[in-house]
Amino acid sequence: MLLRQEMQMKLLDLDMDYFMENIAIGITESREERLSEDEYGYCVWSEQRIRSFLEDNLGLSKCRKIKGRIVTGHNEALFFWQELIIKESLETPFEVVHIDSHADLGLGYLSWTYILDDLLQYPVEERRMQTKYLDCFGQLNDVGIGDYLLYAIAFRWINSLTYCANPNGDKNDYVWETLKDFEEKFIWDKPVENTIQLVCNPDMEFPSYDADKQEKQAYLKNAVKEPEVPLLIIPSIQDVKYDGDFDFVVMAQSPNYTPASADFIMDIVREYIVEI
Repeated sequence: MLLRQEMQMKLLDLDMDYFMENIAIGITESREERLSEDEYGYCVWSEQRIRSFLEDNLGLSKCRKIKGRIVTGHNEALFFWQELIIKESLETPFEVVHIDSHADLGLGYLSWTYILDDLLQYPVEERRMQTKYLDCFGQLNDVGIGDYLLYAIAFRWINSLTYCANPNGDKNDYVWETLKDFEEKFIWDKPVENTIQLVCNPDMEFPSYDADKQEKQAYLKNAVKEPEVPLLIIPSIQDVKYDGDFDFVVMAQSPNYTPASADFIMDIVREYIVEI
């Protein structure tokens, strides 16, 4: 058996909106208002159910607290990891267990085209300094709450990703173009493993979803391919089973995706971590 220090590091990445029965969709990143209590307040998990998930499903313990941080927007997780990397507290590449109602892999954002067409052409060590891009509307964008994990993969920080999806939401909310060979296994009610592999071919236009197999193969043949990243998708709560062996924890409040009445969850999570 490998010693703990010989193993890759594992990070727990929580979003407060996982602990809700109803999932908000179509929310803009710039929204400042909290979700309506009338529409969403009733669907927040109870304290007992949250503690049961943290302890029984994730293996967290108040007797074995893990270093971590509570953040507001989920993109702050990326900045937290960068801080740890700079301090040499976190080694790359690492594994991420993402507990969320959204995959945060760029679906609904224009950043994935920038990442594939431009960011990947930078040397790996420079990519984290090249996150800003102009979209097709001429607006300057940076790492967002719904694409920070795709950036982390482009930085080659993540080499294994588990997405524990909210059973009441979409489980395939990722960008098809980021999957290896543009192929995916569909998700129903059992865990499914896909593979993310970012590719860049400056000599060809990116094929559309409906493009024929030959066009896609032609694009891939001469493309520069990034390392493969296994993407395990767990669509049910009962299949989330960990023993608490995380090196760091981060939890996002995600105020534009949660009602204010859910904020007590942050205090519960604080009982299981040492805030740094």
